[in-house]
Amino acid sequence: MNGKVRAVATKLVRSHRLRMILLLLVSVSLLLGFAVVPIESGAAGSKIKTYGDGVWFAASTVTGVGYGDVYPVTPWGRVVGVVLETFGVVMFGSVVAFVSVELLRYQEDFYVMRMLTRLDQLEMKIDELAKRADFLVEEKKK
Repeated sequence: MNGKVRAVATKLVRSHRLRMILLLLVSVSLLLGFAVVPIESGAAGSKIKTYGDGVWFAASTVTGVGYGDVYPVTPWGRVVGVVLETFGVVMFGSVVAFVSVELLRYQEDFYVMRMLTRLDQLEMKIDELAKRADFLVEEKKK
């Protein structure tokens, strides 16, 4: 990994916002995974009987994978499924948007620093030319 990629990755890992988004994603997924178990456990034909099944259902639903091996059969269980699907799309979209914004900020910082360096160099050249011009004017007066 080169230095620039490492710098961006370090910035992302240390980002409080990204950590909060990921924590929210995991927390809500676990909460809804646990909540769907009592809703589905008594229903005929339900495959969500344990908390492990509920967490598996939540994880596969929120990530958009949805294997179909575990699914809700009750109306309220399906509501939980819809909430998980919607929440997953929004949260993963937020993560992608956040990472994109951070990459664009890094790129912008790079170009601003490069521009400021070039402006400093130009100022030095202008000062040097002004000194030469002053010298030539003084030489011509003599």
